[in-house]
Amino acid sequence: GEPIASTLRASTIAQPFYGYDPRTGGETAPFEEGAVTVMAVDNLPGAKLPRKQLSTRPVPGRFGVSGEGDTLYLSPGNFSRYTPFVQLVESVDTEPLVSLYVEIYPLFQQAYEELGYPSAYFNDRLIDVIDHLLDTPDINEPVRLVRPKVLYQFADPQLEALSAGQKILIRVGPDNASRLKAKLRDLRAALSQVSRSARQ
Repeated sequence: GEPIASTLRASTIAQPFYGYDPRTGGETAPFEEGAVTVMAVDNLPGAKLPRKQLSTRPVPGRFGVSGEGDTLYLSPGNFSRYTPFVQLVESVDTEPLVSLYVEIYPLFQQAYEELGYPSAYFNDRLIDVIDHLLDTPDINEPVRLVRPKVLYQFADPQLEALSAGQKILIRVGPDNASRLKAKLRDLRAALSQVSRSARQ
């Protein structure tokens, strides 16, 4: 059959949105007229984002680390790398976004069922994921890192045990995380209102 917008591919922190052209069934730039803009959320509460779903165009700039030897920290210089993404999220008006979501919700539900959840509702999953991200601890002090192998990890076992989505909110920095959480709260409130109206 024809591809479903929300399973055309996964989005990532580097490319959180992509467009789906229902006329061609292919991918296009997000927010273009006539295109469906998609953000995949199902993997965010997991321990890792699958490699095959990672973007080939990561956030610009190199991952920055401060300190030396065994005393390494997440460099504040990293935070500005995510600012364009945060600005993009903030620029999207919640009301028309939710209106579009309601309009094309059958596509999301169909895609969710095809992922192996025939008895669940995608909207419930979306709200659960938002709540999960909002539960991310607020970290205002320097974040210490370790490098046991190639990749850096959080030195604090509790931070390292966080989900992939929650770790993203740590890596973007406290100011960006606060701005993203504010948008998530706004989105959750709108989604909850739609859900209540639909069940009345």
